[in-house]
Amino acid sequence: MIFRKPQPFEYEGTDIGVVLLHAYTGSPNDMNFMARALQRAGYGVYVPLFAGHGTLEPMDILMKGSPDIWWAEASAAVAHMTAKYARVFVFGLSLGGIFAVKALEKLPGITAGGVFSSPILPGKHHLVPGFLKYAQYMNRLANKPDESTQILAYLPAQLAAIDQFATEVAADLDLVKQPTFIGQAGEDELVDGRLAYQLRDALVNAARVDFHWYDHAKHVITVNSAHHALEQDVIEFMQQENEG
Repeated sequence: MIFRKPQPFEYEGTDIGVVLLHAYTGSPNDMNFMARALQRAGYGVYVPLFAGHGTLEPMDILMKGSPDIWWAEASAAVAHMTAKYARVFVFGLSLGGIFAVKALEKLPGITAGGVFSSPILPGKHHLVPGFLKYAQYMNRLANKPDESTQILAYLPAQLAAIDQFATEVAADLDLVKQPTFIGQAGEDELVDGRLAYQLRDALVNAARVDFHWYDHAKHVITVNSAHHALEQDVIEFMQQENEG
């Protein structure tokens, strides 16, 4: 199999821009379907690539990335779009959703945004086995020995840093004033989907919360059986804000 390194990408739009932030073991490929749907609806879209991601080497995520680095990259992506568009939305999948919410809390010029299957609140998430499964797949693809032992020497510390970052984001949820979209997989195998309801209830100052639960969908709802419904729901959410 030929590996094509995922790249950040951008689609030009008219007066509204969207930033899409990918997942922990993902890449901009997570957002291909969503980006195309938004482009067809007339929106500009930018999908950055987080440091350490999009390679055949899972250790790159652990050695080249960190929550602070990824937050800086997410912030730069938002700044790129707010410089080009009068109205900007920001959405994130899983890890990307943590940065999307922090952007709503902290960054100027964001009209609205939201999360897809995102572990904002602490709970019994299954990110260690999820990362190891991803790493084993990538090692097979690269025809390399299994790196699970090496990965386990670094993974817990990075997950602890992500948890701490998410805890700080969760502590400031009352700062979110913008309308917020929550999309949650009903059969999420990586994060505790039930916490999405607590996230909804914690957004006490958001202008409104548009909550969607996708039955029978697994974690990565931007590409699996839920993606068509998710795209339609996100576009309708954005249209409501643009008409308001």
